[in-house]
Amino acid sequence: MSLYSAFYSGLSGLATNANALNVIGNNLSNINTVGFKGSSTTFSDIFSTSLGGVSTQGNGDPIQFGLGTQVNGVSQNFSQSSFQSTGNALDMAIQGNGFFTLQTPAGQQVYSRAGNFTINNTGNLVANDGSSVMGWVRDPVTGLVNTSAALAPIQINAGTTASAFATSKITTGMNLNASDPAGTTFTTPIQVYDSQGNAQSLVATYTKTAPNTWTYTIAGPPNSTITINNVTQAFPIVPPATAPVMGTLDFSPAGALLSDTALVGGVPTQVPATSTAANPLMTIAWGNGAANSNITMALVNTDKSTNVSQYSAASAATSSSQNGYGAGSLTSMTVDQTGIISGTFTNGQVIQLAQVALSSFNNVNGLVQAGNSHWAQSLSSGSPTIGVAGQGGRGGVLGSNLELSNVDVATEFTKLILSQRGYEANSKIVTTTDQLLQVTLNLKQ
Repeated sequence: MSLYSAFYSGLSGLATNANALNVIGNNLSNINTVGFKGSSTTFSDIFSTSLGGVSTQGNGDPIQFGLGTQVNGVSQNFSQSSFQSTGNALDMAIQGNGFFTLQTPAGQQVYSRAGNFTINNTGNLVANDGSSVMGWVRDPVTGLVNTSAALAPIQINAGTTASAFATSKITTGMNLNASDPAGTTFTTPIQVYDSQGNAQSLVATYTKTAPNTWTYTIAGPPNSTITINNVTQAFPIVPPATAPVMGTLDFSPAGALLSDTALVGGVPTQVPATSTAANPLMTIAWGNGAANSNITMALVNTDKSTNVSQYSAASAATSSSQNGYGAGSLTSMTVDQTGIISGTFTNGQVIQLAQVALSSFNNVNGLVQAGNSHWAQSLSSGSPTIGVAGQGGRGGVLGSNLELSNVDVATEFTKLILSQRGYEANSKIVTTTDQLLQVTLNLKQ
């Protein structure tokens, strides 16, 4: 066999170890790259040859000489890395399997583990290279994210407004003083919201008419008209000196609410406080263009407990709540483990805005690195399975976190030493073979 075979064997060793050094260098250069997955190189020998056409020894064993080495493969390590808390709600990390699904400005669908996202000037949620984050947006009809809809770029407008909700129920915990003489009044304000989100002020006035009996009336803002228990009262710009009695509350000697005068079958009727029918329904025409409001005054809860009592203590409203709210503007966002992006608004409402989509592959090592911390699918990886985080083998999403590079510096330095030694050893093969060839060339002298 020619010395040239040894020469090229050493040369192949130099080339493969140089390629291994390229992989190690790439890993080390990306130790601070968000979502980066390191790679490792494996070698294999090159098909061997037989000596001088003789294929076997006397005992029948083959006589073979290797022809060097080659790169067998470069495999990526998709193991989970650690997380860094950022405090930025739109930073996301995947805990488990899966990739964020992105669409490049050129329209190509790519996949990434780097979740350092921002909102651009058009309101799109994008990666640092401008690729749009794909997912599902809020259905304006249901107010929920519809994951059965087609995948689309996620758009979140910083000027998003949460719509108003008209008050439909008010609950006031209250005590009326049993020691007060007849003719004593107690007044308490009630704030509600109309259909346009305007805050409206009502005033409830309770008047003691007899032992254990109080009447009440509700006054509204100017230009409004209120109907309770078939009693209607308009409130012009100049409010009336007195408003008609709209209902009567009766209490037991022990101070518990016994009944309320409510509208039953169109007739004012005493309704026992053991029934939620004792809760009067208040209809208000606001006179400002907003829709009429139908508001239930919750004197009796669904568990038959009452919110109004008459004890010998100062008359006072101990608690007050209502279920309406005005329009609100977006103040902050959060991301949950299923990838739902929720917005918190100035009116106290938390509303789902969008949900990111995750993709999984049967063979992640078949993905093609596309730069910018992206991967693209190939025939080897197969097509992606796109769905919701936490389902179908896909991991969960951690908001306000980023996944760090999974490159281990100590491991890479060890590989670096081995590749360096391998390169040096093969260089010795080349130089030694060159010296032997020189000796051969000098034979004719």
